[in-house]
Amino acid sequence: MTGATARGQGTFADPDAWHRPAAYWFWHEPPDPALLRRQVHEMYEAGIRSFQIQARLSYPREGYLDEDFLTACRLAVDTASGLGMVVGLYDDYNWQSGHAAGRAVSGHDELRERHLFWIRLAPGSRAGGVSGIRSATQSLGRAAMEWHYEGGNVAWTDWRCEYVVADCVERDAASVQVDGEAQGCRVTLEDTAPADAEVVVFVSARCATSRLVNPMDPVAVDRFIAAGYEPFARALGDHFGSTVAYLFFDQPHAVFYDWAERTGQQRSAIPYHHSLGDALRKELADDLPRALTALLDGADTEARSLRTRFYDHFSHHAQETFLGRVRDWCRGHGLLVSGHEVLGHVGGWNLDTAFSHWDLRVNFGLDHFGVDGYRDLTAVDAQDAVDQLSPVFGDSVARHHGRSGTLVEQYFLTPPPGGTPWSGHWGLSLRELRATAMTHHLRGMRQMIFHGFYQTHGHGHDHESLANPRFDFPPGINFEPWFTGHHARFALESARVSEFLEPVRPRTDVAVLYPLRTVWSEGQCARQARELGQWAAGLSSAGVPFLLIDERDLAAAEAKDGALHIGDRSFRALVLPATTTLRSSRTMDALRHLLAAGVPVVASGPKPEVYEYGPQTASADWARLGTSTTSLDTVPAAAELSGLFPAPAQELSVRAPSDSVPTDSALRVRAGTDGLGALRVALFATAGTGTEATVGLPPGDWIVEDWEPATGQRRTIGTASSTLTIALADQEVRLLRLHAAADAPSTGASGPVHVPSRCEAPSLTAATVLDSGWHLELPQEAHTSPGTSRPIAVTAGWEQQGLDTFAGIADYVREIPASGTPRHLELPAVAGAVEILVDGMSVAAAGWPPYRFILPGRPSPGAERCELRVRVAPPAANRYYAGTGLRAGPEPCGLLAPPVLADAVTESAMTNDDSESRHA
Repeated sequence: MTGATARGQGTFADPDAWHRPAAYWFWHEPPDPALLRRQVHEMYEAGIRSFQIQARLSYPREGYLDEDFLTACRLAVDTASGLGMVVGLYDDYNWQSGHAAGRAVSGHDELRERHLFWIRLAPGSRAGGVSGIRSATQSLGRAAMEWHYEGGNVAWTDWRCEYVVADCVERDAASVQVDGEAQGCRVTLEDTAPADAEVVVFVSARCATSRLVNPMDPVAVDRFIAAGYEPFARALGDHFGSTVAYLFFDQPHAVFYDWAERTGQQRSAIPYHHSLGDALRKELADDLPRALTALLDGADTEARSLRTRFYDHFSHHAQETFLGRVRDWCRGHGLLVSGHEVLGHVGGWNLDTAFSHWDLRVNFGLDHFGVDGYRDLTAVDAQDAVDQLSPVFGDSVARHHGRSGTLVEQYFLTPPPGGTPWSGHWGLSLRELRATAMTHHLRGMRQMIFHGFYQTHGHGHDHESLANPRFDFPPGINFEPWFTGHHARFALESARVSEFLEPVRPRTDVAVLYPLRTVWSEGQCARQARELGQWAAGLSSAGVPFLLIDERDLAAAEAKDGALHIGDRSFRALVLPATTTLRSSRTMDALRHLLAAGVPVVASGPKPEVYEYGPQTASADWARLGTSTTSLDTVPAAAELSGLFPAPAQELSVRAPSDSVPTDSALRVRAGTDGLGALRVALFATAGTGTEATVGLPPGDWIVEDWEPATGQRRTIGTASSTLTIALADQEVRLLRLHAAADAPSTGASGPVHVPSRCEAPSLTAATVLDSGWHLELPQEAHTSPGTSRPIAVTAGWEQQGLDTFAGIADYVREIPASGTPRHLELPAVAGAVEILVDGMSVAAAGWPPYRFILPGRPSPGAERCELRVRVAPPAANRYYAGTGLRAGPEPCGLLAPPVLADAVTESAMTNDDSESRHA
């Protein structure tokens, strides 16, 4: 890549587009050229320097990829190119790659998704059927059904018998009569049913109305690429490899189907094509019939081993058939590959946090490390404003492939208490967004992709999920009142944190094995799903740095000096979370070598019992490891983990106060070394109160540099040895780089150094509580009561004072005494971002706490009073949810406590209402 979009060209002060926030740009209708240009510039000015165009469900499906659509895309990319922005090529209509809005299967019915169902006939029974087939799309509502299916209905055709298995022996498929119809089928054995054995009949059918291609069919995937990618190449190809830098796939999968007669461990129909059948027959050979029945049942080691072997071959075929072709097309067109699969851990720490009603093993086998091998840029999605596994997992799979960091597609789904599911989060504050981004950065995120930037804000005629743009995964960030005036500061701060962390090789004390083969053998919702989540959440809370590793990592690992070395990653312990199944005894040999080198191996819950390949000696092999392993029945509480995995002496370490454990730590940490051998430490306080971190330093003197993400400035603050303590206020971010004192002259005495918070509250005197005399002015363009002014209390939000449906920018106005010297203004509680104006001049702004400002002195001869304006930009919830019933009540807006004005700064604390404070 060349020019402004080249990677690695940014600096801490001026980050590049790859580290600044990005956005999905939701298109709801054919765009007006003027609006299109304006919105590209709006993104740029707000600090969003990268976008992907997404045609959403409200966009006319028949217009997707037509000449007008591609012309608009061309104009958007040309505009972005002129600004030095990066564009990702989002690869489909709405989401779920693999349909090109139906263009891929139009005229090619044979390429529509096909699935494998099964009918279990009891001993002596000759007939059975498939009925009551339910699509997972039904839970998304009418609009989604009309998106996925022609006519909005699921219908099936071309029923075929693929396999017949009785008592683990395959029978002739031609011996079964299949009578198919649109809603199911009946099967009848033409020969005698065995009286003492179950017969399992596996039938496949093509969904006659689905717009999705069969992802297991190479011809269907090629057709999807021709229908969905080639039009972009023709329209934008001269931008490929420069402004258009990468292609982004999004959850490519066939729909998940269940049906009335389904029983057994396998909980969804299996995407199927004869090429998969051929591959399975070749790889499994005589074991195929037993592997097919093992998919449904079997707790013995042989059944679990066969189940694992099936999914090993299934996942490889699925990845190579779909992702391999996408990768090859991108390489032929100069594009990097990014995107993400369905993640069961999105929105939490457990592997089964989301989509637990689907069997995600049929989506690339849940082999996240394998999927990442087809990408150049790792990507994950994250749900809601919560700490979660996604960025850790993304960074882990990236480092497995010699990269680092992940893109994080951030969306909001879960409503506040009393809210209606799928109604989104128009109540998103900039504070909440920033806290989410900083947490993700310190868990492994390079760039946030916000979901999404809206072309329109929909309409108020209904609140149908997805169909009305207003309720299509809100919020549309650009329609939040705080966006225009405040988002740019957050975006630049986020980018600088990302640039600071880019060269860091993070310290990782613990490797947690992703138990892929246990997922295959036991199912995605078995015990390992919860135990891995408990380990990840507990280690995070305890401040014990960790990454996930793959079993393939162990095969290439080296153990020496009490550490596990995998490439440039280094760990001092390995955790096996409820890991029952391993590839072979070679993995057990690797564990034995770790133990011999002094690397602790800690296993919780069930222990290894099954090998995918080889004799079934896993239980005995594990037992022979003896007491050298640490075997736990359950995952320890977070408070115990720092003791179980103590930070090594004489090395970089970061500790939080002990009172923040076992509950979620108030501190987010990322620490490690950069390419020059310097130490880098990033900290974020997020628990509503301040905290303090103690950094243990390697031997020697270390010059401490303070990197300020708000300003881009760097300064040396001292020389430390042994320890460094850092105070942080709520929501404060600190970035410190330490290099050996031999590299530069010392600026102070060596020894422990305390770094105070930048946000430490000043000691004030002559404080005036501004608890009266306020008016609220609404601008002429306000959507409610435009151009009006009213008296307003500052002890509660305006939603409690007759403005429960107003959520826009408004000014709190009153006069204060004029002063020729600077004064301090503090806003103790605010719902929204704030700009401060004195006599009409903007003097300060803040989008998140602390809301403390210095008002400049303005000596004006004869002027005794001046006008103070507190301009508040709240979230948009009360505007867009009003009258919908989607919220239990209005959300807070505006000032929630009286502002405090102080005339001077002294060593004394600000007085309270009952002593020396004055009220005005």
